[in-house]
Amino acid sequence: MAEQRIMTIHLRKAMEAVPVYRRAAAAVKFIGSFVKRHMKADKVKIDVSVNDEVFRSGVKNPPVRMRVLCSRDDKKVVTVSLVKAAAETGTAKDGSSK
Repeated sequence: MAEQRIMTIHLRKAMEAVPVYRRAAAAVKFIGSFVKRHMKADKVKIDVSVNDEVFRSGVKNPPVRMRVLCSRDDKKVVTVSLVKAAAETGTAKDGSSK
């Protein structure tokens, strides 16, 4: 049975300990580790839309927080996607599809 959660991930802690030119890459790694810890997953797959949103303002200026939809399948593989992108495709569980 698949489980879905909408999470708000604060990325400021990921950006504190890295140089300015590595902020976006550190933010993507932090998203993976955060989701792995909170969803008790063996493997995390980050959607292209999440990566594009992190790198949208450049490498030096990623967003401070992001809302993502995390869905875990029976094999403990978690897929992370943006809440906006999930609402457009109709996969959000809270009925916020357009």
